[in-house]
Amino acid sequence: MFQPVRTRRGFEAICDQVRKQLASGELRPGDRLPAEKDLAEQFDISRSSVREALRSLEAASLVEARTGVHGGFFIRKPTAISSDGFAQTVQDMVSLGQVSIADVTEARIELMGVAIRLASVRGTEEDFGAIDADIRHHTELFRTGGGSRNTKSVIEFYRLIARATHNAVIVMMVDALSEIIRTLLARVDPQPRKDLMQVRRKVLALMRARDAEGAAKAMALHLRRVNDYLESEYEKTRSAPRSAP
Repeated sequence: MFQPVRTRRGFEAICDQVRKQLASGELRPGDRLPAEKDLAEQFDISRSSVREALRSLEAASLVEARTGVHGGFFIRKPTAISSDGFAQTVQDMVSLGQVSIADVTEARIELMGVAIRLASVRGTEEDFGAIDADIRHHTELFRTGGGSRNTKSVIEFYRLIARATHNAVIVMMVDALSEIIRTLLARVDPQPRKDLMQVRRKVLALMRARDAEGAAKAMALHLRRVNDYLESEYEKTRSAPRSAP
């Protein structure tokens, strides 16, 4: 089934072969991979390298481990695309100073512009109704003091816009960039802007009117304001003197 590998990083070659067989259709969702011992023999490589490869494939959401008599590693069936790995990588790069907050914001503005333009054309009343329900829900939460910019639910608004594009890749990318900014904001413990829900209602109204350009401009203005606030507050946290151990 697989070819022996001759490389110092054998687990990478294993991952490559599994991916190639997925692409060619030789492996399909639900297929069970051979047992660890059998894989080691087929690849002519150590079992520790096989375990490392399986962990890597599992982390990439390509395979899943099942326990029990009929357990083992199976090719995962299609599910929602995960953006966690990308989001964490970019967050780490921001923390290391390799990527600026402004770069993330610029990418987010451009991507949300694309999402809004597609959603304004493809979005159904059901899509817009879901966005409206989310706005009303968070408006009430903030009104009663139960809202927070630190919770994941506060970025659902952007995901619902992305879902209205009916493009799964755009949903993944919007999720990732929204989560990056939310996590950075959580570090500075922000207070919600009083006009937050007003901006969201304006964007939705323009999308419902199929005014994609107007909605994209309103969104871009809001995201730039968030960026300015975040850059200012984030710099304060980084420059604050460290407490003695």
